[in-house]
Amino acid sequence: MSQTNVKPSDVTGEQEAPDESPVSGQESPVGRLVTLNADIKVDCDAPLPHLDKGGVKAYRAVGSAKIENEIFALICDKSLIPRTIGSIKYANILNPNMAKLIAAGKILWPDTKEERYCFIYQDSLGKPIFAGNNPVAMGLNPDLVMENIVSPMIHILMDMRDKDFVHGEIWPGNMFDGGSSGYKKIRLGECLSAPASYYLPALYEPIERALADPIAKGLGTCADDLYSFGVSLAVMMRTTDWAEGLSDEQIIERKLEKGSYSTLIGKDRFSGAVLELLRGLLYDDPEQRWTLDDVQAWMDGRRLSPKQSAKRVKATRPLILGDKKYTRPELLAKDVTKNPDDTLRIIENSDLQLWIERAIEDKVVKSRVEQAIEDSKSFEKNAGYAERTACAVATALYPQCPVRYKGVIFTPDGFGKLLSRAYITKQDMQAFVDILRHTFVMDAIRGRAGTDTVALISKFDSCRAFLNQQTLHMGLERCIYFLDNECYCLSPILDKFYVRTPEEMVDAFESLCASSKPDILFDRHVISFLSVKDRQNIDPYIPDLGASEPFKRLLGQLRVLATLQKRSSLPSYPAIAGWFERNMEPVYERLHDRKKRDRLKMKMERLARAGDLTKIAILFDDPKLFEGDVIDFYQAMEQYRTLEEERGLIEKNLENKKNYGQRTGVQMASVVSMVLAALIILGMAYRYFLMG
Repeated sequence: MSQTNVKPSDVTGEQEAPDESPVSGQESPVGRLVTLNADIKVDCDAPLPHLDKGGVKAYRAVGSAKIENEIFALICDKSLIPRTIGSIKYANILNPNMAKLIAAGKILWPDTKEERYCFIYQDSLGKPIFAGNNPVAMGLNPDLVMENIVSPMIHILMDMRDKDFVHGEIWPGNMFDGGSSGYKKIRLGECLSAPASYYLPALYEPIERALADPIAKGLGTCADDLYSFGVSLAVMMRTTDWAEGLSDEQIIERKLEKGSYSTLIGKDRFSGAVLELLRGLLYDDPEQRWTLDDVQAWMDGRRLSPKQSAKRVKATRPLILGDKKYTRPELLAKDVTKNPDDTLRIIENSDLQLWIERAIEDKVVKSRVEQAIEDSKSFEKNAGYAERTACAVATALYPQCPVRYKGVIFTPDGFGKLLSRAYITKQDMQAFVDILRHTFVMDAIRGRAGTDTVALISKFDSCRAFLNQQTLHMGLERCIYFLDNECYCLSPILDKFYVRTPEEMVDAFESLCASSKPDILFDRHVISFLSVKDRQNIDPYIPDLGASEPFKRLLGQLRVLATLQKRSSLPSYPAIAGWFERNMEPVYERLHDRKKRDRLKMKMERLARAGDLTKIAILFDDPKLFEGDVIDFYQAMEQYRTLEEERGLIEKNLENKKNYGQRTGVQMASVVSMVLAALIILGMAYRYFLMG
């Protein structure tokens, strides 16, 4: 893989002709081929349905001489932000049993006339190892599974661990036969085209992650991948389809009641070695679950002492909430936020507290719940009081469960993806604002073990500050880009583009200005996006961008774009420069001298053709330009004042037309008489001197 293909490229799709603009791709006039990286063509009319993943669609692709010919493209769903950052680590994992990443970047998708993110993979996967929807009993021979699947998969997991990469989509639906029979060339499919674990069924997720919204599970860990692998092995070797007709929620409840191992193994019988592996991988407690080192030791023939997992607490009598009975705190925690009013009722009449004290008899659970109820008393008694109280109690009952509030269910590190998806799909954002404004989420984070609580709490605390500020680069828009660092710019101005970096934004503006005449370039989304991505270089211009005077806003935008062009050594942007040239009238109006104004316009026109935003910014940043104009203006004003005073004096004298000029005439006559007298006297003196 070439260096440009190791990580997602910053180029967009382009026409086949080499002299076309690299800024924005276009349809090929022949065959609907869209070009990526100048040497890969995606055939928009050649879908590959067996490689589709929900909203992510696969198409045949063709490479140039330096690119492998057997390749395919995955065109990402714009509402699902792909793992562009993780793709760098993925590309550096060199394992023949993984889908090989060839390239990544943006293309202009002809069906929607908008930019989409695209991943190019080597087409060596073959066919999926099963046909159908989420089977739970494939009935494969255990010896075949151990020989052809376990060993290559463990090596994949080890390679990913060494690169600090979490796959997140290990299940039979993402495994392929590699074009061979008997699974002798097992291949693990890709995991980058959607948020982590988005397409992983709940069956294959640890209980806590399965409870969260599919997009809000967070990145996960190597332990989560091992659990998914363990479930996959059980599914491959099982012969009993016990989950037929069960919903995801029912599967999760069964795991909570019986544990994952008992639930998945059921009445099937396997050899001792296989059972040992499955038991080790299916511990619900990640601290007890086997690590890769444990699995490697098992593969080397070592017998490992079985770990004892902590038993879940079960009540001696049920608690009724709504129309359902509960005997486990975890199951109750899952449902209390669905019935916030009923939850508030059993708290106020002490039914919940008595049930925990007498039926659960767990001092730790009792302490957590009592503290949560006490903390909830400080909540505002407004419309959301019951929901916030239910959220706090759910976390106390089951600290590792996702945070639940008004139907929003997420792990703390998965909230950013959920927030950006909600904004993209135009959902009601009020619940998200409440989550960021109040402290109950931070309280939930503090109760979670095994997470980087300090960093997560700091992030949510920062978002509270963002929402309390009214400047352009704050608010909910900044929270989106701050919490989801892979989110593209969601500005309506750039709705046809896929902008991930400040440099890509400048390229998008150039393409936009070349094809249309936008009224504005900067809005709250653009400013927030730039501030998060490049705070040091952008934030000094925030006061100008938010100023009430139009000329300050224009110059602020110009300075931001000029800074980006100079810092990143970007090419010329004549279309952007032309946009500024057409909209600079508020700046020209600041000049009082018409001749200076005309000269400035001429210079601006010349620089705009060159597209050098830096020189244009320097032109308008010249302090002498406006300072000299102000000095000349004040001098002209002073001269004007003097002339006005003189005019007033003359008009006053004109009021007396009869005597107007008489006094002046007398004075002038006296002066003339004196001069004439002096000349006569001098003449007589000179004559007398000559006559001696």
